[in-house]
Amino acid sequence: MFKKNLAQLKAFNPGPSLDEIKKKYGLEQVVKLDCNENVYGASPLVTKALTESFLNPSLYPDCRNSALRTALSARLGVEENSFLFGLGLDEIIVLISRTFLDANSNIVMAWPTFYEYYSHALIEGAATQKIPCNAEGRHDLDSMLAAINDQTKLVWICNPNNPTGTCLSDSELRRFIQHVPEDVIVLLDEAYMDFADRNDFPDALAIMREHSNVLVLRTFSKAYGLASFRVGYAIGDPKIINELEKVRPPFNNPQISQIAAVAALNDQKFLKECVRKNQEVRQMTIDYLSEKKIDFYPTQANFIFVKTEKAAEIAEQLRAGGFLVNPFPTGLRITLGTMTDMRRLLPLLADAWQKNAKNI
Repeated sequence: MFKKNLAQLKAFNPGPSLDEIKKKYGLEQVVKLDCNENVYGASPLVTKALTESFLNPSLYPDCRNSALRTALSARLGVEENSFLFGLGLDEIIVLISRTFLDANSNIVMAWPTFYEYYSHALIEGAATQKIPCNAEGRHDLDSMLAAINDQTKLVWICNPNNPTGTCLSDSELRRFIQHVPEDVIVLLDEAYMDFADRNDFPDALAIMREHSNVLVLRTFSKAYGLASFRVGYAIGDPKIINELEKVRPPFNNPQISQIAAVAALNDQKFLKECVRKNQEVRQMTIDYLSEKKIDFYPTQANFIFVKTEKAAEIAEQLRAGGFLVNPFPTGLRITLGTMTDMRRLLPLLADAWQKNAKNI
């Protein structure tokens, strides 16, 4: 009855609710640091725009995302017909996979990286070549390039990478793309690019203009603090965008989400303040972990990956202390909270790390 491919997948498990966790551990407060959300919220202009806007619930939303399309075009210097909008980058990944992949194709991706690249390739019947990240938690571009063959349709690059937080430089990325065949699409997922402060962070839009087989993916869910509104977008050659539009459901972005995204985009001052706070907390966290000799990957995102084989055990101890973090087989991904929350969390992490030290 069902696609055989689905037997290899599991439905997303969001875990217990905050109320359930509070009840289980007798907590009055739980700090959510497991989904890389913006802990500083969204711009006040978003609330203002939503309360002042007239929303007619009986009408379908603007199918073209016209206001947001125009605003992004002006800010990024990209033609309006170069955008594809979706319900977060999740739907963008679905649309890309549906457009390009079938049982006779494959994708190349790093591992670990964002799981949905793999899961949606599998749903479409495509094979996946997972190339392990190097010892620094970064994409092994040489091995990824060597893995591309005649059946490869997509190459996924998450920069900064989720879950490791590491990033590639402009020169590294350009050198890699120059050797990718022109009929292979390179996806640059920049969900966390706003948090990066490296001087050599890639200029993805410039790279896209030079290579018609490059698509740049961005979102309002992270730095803009609009995870609840689900607005993501891809930027690329209009010829590719037009093909992707053929599989996009009409009216996929609600009008209220479009209004919120435009308002957030117009408050760059708030965005920069969120990024500044994140960078301060990130440096404090790096200094603390280094002092305690706790292993981690250098991060350019709003989260940090702590390397440990006892991630599940440490995550459980932190949960009992009122903090939700995300365990992986090789470590913990911890969203960088406010300075106050991180100063409470880090001693708990150090204590849990020490208790499990013999098995790390």
